[in-house]
Amino acid sequence: MKKIFLIPFSLTIVTVMLITYEMVFYKNGQTSFLLLNLFLAWIPLLLSFLIFLIYRSGIRPVLKSTFMMLFGVIWLFFYPNAPYLMTDIIHIQPSDYMVLKDHVFAYSFRFIPWFELAQFILTTFTGIIIGFFSLFIIHRIFDDRNKIVSWIFVIFVSMMSGFGIYVGRFLRLNSWEILSIFSTVKGFEFFKIIEFSSFFGIIWFLIYLSLYMLDQI
Repeated sequence: MKKIFLIPFSLTIVTVMLITYEMVFYKNGQTSFLLLNLFLAWIPLLLSFLIFLIYRSGIRPVLKSTFMMLFGVIWLFFYPNAPYLMTDIIHIQPSDYMVLKDHVFAYSFRFIPWFELAQFILTTFTGIIIGFFSLFIIHRIFDDRNKIVSWIFVIFVSMMSGFGIYVGRFLRLNSWEILSIFSTVKGFEFFKIIEFSSFFGIIWFLIYLSLYMLDQI
């Protein structure tokens, strides 16, 4: 459990330091929104710790099941905030990295864009690690009961994550605004939503599966 906490915590501290450094010394808060997204990504990881502690506790089975169901639903709503961090990389502006010299494009040597590139890469990686460990903890709980059901659960959560990325990126809704989905969707394009959600759900499942297999080596 210490490893599960220390790895994402260390990555988060480094990322926050980079963003803060740019804000303080370069007076540039262009990537400051990553701080909120990182905070939201940590919520499901902390909830998974709480659910695991409840699972291992000695409280009465009825109370244990009730608390695990309650926090499990909240966890499911907040979980897509972790894989959502992968999509923040779209904020990178290609024009910041290229300059036109004598009618030929060359790479810009301005430090700030490259510094921000490192921030986006590190944020994406941190989101992947947070998302992996958070799902891994809940996966272990299901795995204690039934291995097949546990993997069905992982696939379900991955697909829901893909849908969550769609909701956050296109509908601009946060986890606590989930009930506003149906009133927000206009010109409902069912196939495009399924296509986008399934694609990113599969990507997230493959990422999780790859890290899971590495952990088994």
